Amino acid sequence: MRDFEKKIYGFINEYSMTKEGERIIVGLSGGADSVCLLYVLKKLGMLPVAVHINHMIRGNEADMDEKFCKNLCEKLTIPFKAYHKDIKALAAAEKMTVEEAGRRFRYECFENERKEYGADKIAVAHNKNDLAETVIFNMTRGSGLNGLAGIKPVRDNIIRPLLDVKRNEIEAYLKELGQDFRTDSTNLSKDYDRNKIRHIVIPTLLELNAGALEHICEAAKDSEESYNYIKGISDLGLSRCLQEENADGSVVLDVTGLKKETRIIRENILHEAIARAAGRRKDITRRHITDVEALLYNETGSSINLPYGLTARISYEKLIISALGPESGKIFETIDVRINRNEIVIPINENENLEIWTEDRDSDTVIIKNDYTKMADYGKIKDTLCIRTPMEGDYIVIDDRGNKKKISRIFIDNKIDREKRTSWPVVACGNEIIWAIGLRYSEAFKVDDTTEKVLYMKYQGKGE
Repeated sequence: MRDFEKKIYGFINEYSMTKEGERIIVGLSGGADSVCLLYVLKKLGMLPVAVHINHMIRGNEADMDEKFCKNLCEKLTIPFKAYHKDIKALAAAEKMTVEEAGRRFRYECFENERKEYGADKIAVAHNKNDLAETVIFNMTRGSGLNGLAGIKPVRDNIIRPLLDVKRNEIEAYLKELGQDFRTDSTNLSKDYDRNKIRHIVIPTLLELNAGALEHICEAAKDSEESYNYIKGISDLGLSRCLQEENADGSVVLDVTGLKKETRIIRENILHEAIARAAGRRKDITRRHITDVEALLYNETGSSINLPYGLTARISYEKLIISALGPESGKIFETIDVRINRNEIVIPINENENLEIWTEDRDSDTVIIKNDYTKMADYGKIKDTLCIRTPMEGDYIVIDDRGNKKKISRIFIDNKIDREKRTSWPVVACGNEIIWAIGLRYSEAFKVDDTTEKVLYMKYQGKGE
């Protein structure tokens, strides 16, 4: 075994990347890195399956890359599969960059083949240079510690066995084997940000210090260890501050609790909350986190926009990160109620309903005291009873002297989020509210000694 192969073998074992007998899907582009990876895994007695992606961008050059990869796999007796996709068209259709569209499609193909072959891992050929380039790229975009950690050796079932070797070591190894490789012409262009880092920034840093590449990678490892430590503390902080995490993706945090955390912990809590609401972490930068942090000190109703169509807004002592926006679209139609002695069930929203029925009052009638079940004097209802959302002019009687308060004021007094008010269910007679469900009940309709018939209302649904 060559020293180069021993180095990679040691790195694989250090991170427990694979076990004996596991089959591995290898992303094979035809470039030096992926050709090297294929050779090394084969030499180490592992079971690689090569997958090549033709992005249909470089015409004949791309076809030649595919042919090269196929011939190489025949030579090494390694299973080979090629995929073809017009990545530019895909990027336009999905409204993303060509780079991102290509990356997403590649990993979808790798995962398809992993399942097809019953493979255990997916190996990609990122090396030490790629790690350094990623750290610099993330730094310029405003990433935190996790971004400065760069590329991880292992992420889920994806492994990167070459992450501890440099590009010149890879090319020297292939030269020793007498194995050629393909060069993607787009990698030579300085039109792409990563290529500028590769061809301008890295060479300049190496002029300043020949060990710059190693030092950047060492800093990345330190950043990863620091991030993992801080993340553990931040996860505990998140559990303290998290008030709601809903099925629709919205996340609600306690503002007072967030302010008590140290800055770096608070920033990590906010990053995690945004990522959970978005369902992904890419493109969430320090600027977004800083903007949300500043929002904590603004008044109720303040909001900002975030990536992936998210908004962050302040509602009293709550920070709400959501993709829903205003809930006014959830307003349900007014439902007039015709009541008899039989129980009726009125649907309000999805998974929400109101059960209504009447009973004669007698000496055995027990007054129910429950936020979600109310009793009203049926004889005091003089207008058509209806279930609806709040309207301009709505009011509720707040005491036995007949004093009234606007329903809008009731919402403010109870610190109800502005986005929820327009969809709050109420039981009303005209503009008089009998019950703002789960919030406030009118004093004007309470059961007393003169009550002959009782109207029962029982709400079932979210929030109960």
